[in-house]
Formats: sequence, structure tokens, C-alpha cells
Amino acid sequence: MTRSAGRAVCARVVRGEAARSLLWVCALCALVGLAVLDDYGVAVDEPIQRAIAQDIWAYAQDRDEDRLPPSWHRTYGVAFELPLLAAERLLGVQDSRSIHLLRHGLNHAFF
Repeated sequence: MTRSAGRAVCARVVRGEAARSLLWVCALCALVGLAVLDDYGVAVDEPIQRAIAQDIWAYAQDRDEDRLPPSWHRTYGVAFELPLLAAERLLGVQDSRSIHLLRHGLNHAFF
């Protein structure tokens, strides 16, 4: 990059053009995500991830050593799954379609 091109880029950043462009790109990504949310499929391991979160939730509530999930549960990132399960419980979502739409929407929002 030449010195003048570098100065031009810095000037755009200082004026906020880059920030506005980035916001437009983020808004476009959010709108595309909302548009395709209904068409998004269910991954093979998605029910497993939810079951793991339910196991950890049950263990965290009563601390019963018999309910301690197996060690392979750690590979799925319970720190991300528990907030999804908490949102599901707080909103009272019960049927499987709504559960998956909520999870996909929250995943996209986190992205």
C-alpha cells in the first residue's frame, strides 16, 4: 500500500465512513439471517446439544452426583448451551419447532 492510499484509508476511518459501512454490512447480515430463519435446517447434533444443556441444568439445580453428566459433555460448550436453555425456559417455549427457531435466532444474534 502506498503512503497516499494509507492516508486515504485513515482519513475515511477518522471521518466515520468505515464505521458506517460496517454497520450497514452488519444490518444486512441481520436481515438476511431473519429472512432465512424459517428455512434453516436442524443439525444432527442439535438435539444432543439441547439434551446436554438439560442434563447440566438438572445437575446444577440439585448437585446430585448420580446425575453428573459424562465427561464427553464438555466438548459441546455448555457455557453457550445453558443461556439458550435459560432463554427457552424464561420465554416458556415448549414445542420443538419454536425451540429450534429460538435457538437459531439466538445463535444468529450472537454471531
